[in-house]
Amino acid sequence: MNFSVLKRQFLEIEDVKETVIDKADNVKVTLHVDKALEFEDDKLTFSHAEVAASLFAFCMVSKIPLPRRGLKELHADDERVYLTIRLEEEVNFEKYVITNTMKNQSSAG
Repeated sequence: MNFSVLKRQFLEIEDVKETVIDKADNVKVTLHVDKALEFEDDKLTFSHAEVAASLFAFCMVSKIPLPRRGLKELHADDERVYLTIRLEEEVNFEKYVITNTMKNQSSAG
């Protein structure tokens, strides 16, 4: 709904009668909307790029970090659209030390 505002297509969640997810290689989402809104064929379709952009915007607003170098892929099943992120980096685990102690360093005087 929030992303549709960027396209100057104003609607409320109550206006959506059905959501159809096209699971092809290029995921698309179509919203079947109330006839009173007078959208062409009473539907609003978001392209693969628009669906991805709306997920990125959601992550930014929700303060979910997205790595720049990560390979981002958009996927869908019958009920949801989701984003996977893969990092192709080597990690040197010898640099990381895990301890089981915590120190309270308060400056109470």
